Amino acid sequence: MLKMYAQCLKKLNRKDEYVRTLLDLLSKSAARSKSIRLRRTSMQSKSPPESNASEETLEWLDDDRVNTLGFFEELITYSNQLPYDITVPMSKYFGDISVEPYVRHYDDKDGFQLRLQFRHLFEDDAIIQKARIRLLHTNSGQGKDIWLESENPIHLRKGFIKTWLSSNVPFHYPKRLRSLSSLTPLG
Repeated sequence: MLKMYAQCLKKLNRKDEYVRTLLDLLSKSAARSKSIRLRRTSMQSKSPPESNASEETLEWLDDDRVNTLGFFEELITYSNQLPYDITVPMSKYFGDISVEPYVRHYDDKDGFQLRLQFRHLFEDDAIIQKARIRLLHTNSGQGKDIWLESENPIHLRKGFIKTWLSSNVPFHYPKRLRSLSSLTPLG
């Protein structure tokens, strides 16, 4: 149903609602992919699932099972046409998100790098121009936030993605961050 609604919004040229509906569809698809991966890794169900004819008949109504091939690229195209940015949590659309705790310092300039890792869950290949994360202090009253971002566009293919994110802020801490709870990946 949500897919049909999205198609109607596209034909009506309602770009804002169309982008938000695509985001909803993609988040449902990503959640389904994550749950399938979780079930496979947990090995809880040892017998194959039973098929129900009425479930198969109504499958087109299930927004979680919609074929989203082409939606991610379409989302990028249409969101670039909006006069403002839409910020969404990365965790709704990607899996296994982590930032390695090892800091890589530059030899020739101020700044450092951290590696962002995540799983691209969609069939679509895409290029994103910039990925950013924000380092937050665990004590909210101390210091300022530090932003890191990719220096080059990132090519997304289904599977595990690793990319270095950089900051020109001097970082005088040990080579390993002690607390990753202070890292917030942003999309």
